[in-house]
Amino acid sequence: MKVLPSSLREKKRYLAFRLETEGDGPVDRKALLDEVYHATQALLGDAGSAEIGYRLMGFDGTGGILRVGRGRVEEARAALATVYAIRGQRTTIAVTGVAGTVRAATEKYIVSENIPPTNILSMQISGTASGIAVRRKGEEIDIVPDDKEVLRRGNTRYLGLTSSDIVTNRTQE
Repeated sequence: MKVLPSSLREKKRYLAFRLETEGDGPVDRKALLDEVYHATQALLGDAGSAEIGYRLMGFDGTGGILRVGRGRVEEARAALATVYAIRGQRTTIAVTGVAGTVRAATEKYIVSENIPPTNILSMQISGTASGIAVRRKGEEIDIVPDDKEVLRRGNTRYLGLTSSDIVTNRTQE
């Protein structure tokens, strides 16, 4: 059997979400999926549940990424909003964002407080650095530095800075 070309495959969207529970510890992956499937089936029925096509791409006990069909994002969000308890603990699922790829969902919506620093993030920066700003979100700015060696050492595509880290070359008048 041949694999379908990407232009003929069903398009997917990725929902980044956070769990808020009354309990102390993380939530079990299977328990979360059971509740999501049950809530979807109660809201949309068997046919609607099958059309959404849930797949849990990543989950760390407090949040993760859920894959759904492109035309079913609003139905999936509604079903997630109806989840009120997981294994007896009162729980809400807050969708933090929707993206077209896992990478975009991770970069934009997943908080990275538990990621250990890499060598580029733990380096002491002295002197000046220059580059091109490619994205701005609130106080955060991503730049592509002129020195490509910095990117290679950090195994990254951008440097994330805040607006207080940036000094522009505007002349004082």
